[in-house]
Order: sequence, then structure tokens, then C-alpha cells
Amino acid sequence: MLNLSRRKVAAPARPLPTLTPGEVIAMPVELLTVPQAAQFASVSHPTIRRWIRDEGLRSFQPKEKGRIRIDKIDLIKFLKGEAI
Repeated sequence: MLNLSRRKVAAPARPLPTLTPGEVIAMPVELLTVPQAAQFASVSHPTIRRWIRDEGLRSFQPKEKGRIRIDKIDLIKFLKGEAI
């Protein structure tokens, strides 16, 4: 039987970052595919694509032929009628 001992190493404590007034912190985003956005908004896939094409719903396409992604926050704002 091997007897291996483990040594506990304390991680150095890092101070919390301090923010200056007016500083913006990037919040994590939840990107949805067209089917996920359609399910979330209770509409069809073509409706989501029409909103992107004709009505200004902001979307992202990571690569030239990659899948379209929609930020969930942008979709919520769009559904509420707020400017994006």
C-alpha cells in the first residue's frame, strides 16, 4: 500500500477590484440560437429571422457561415419595444 501525503498550500488572497464612478463592468451574455430565441419568444423561426432582417433585432454571426446568435437581453428589450 502506498502512503502518499498531501501538502495543503494556501492560495494567496486577492483583493476585490475597486471600481471608479462611471466604470462599466462587462456582464456575461446569454447567446441564443434562432430556434432557442423562437421558443423563448413563442414565435416561429421565420419570425425571428424576419425580425433580424426587417425590424432591427440585433444578432451576431460568429463565422462567415456560422449559426446566428441573439443576445437574450436584446431579445427581451425588442419584445418590450425598447430601443436596442
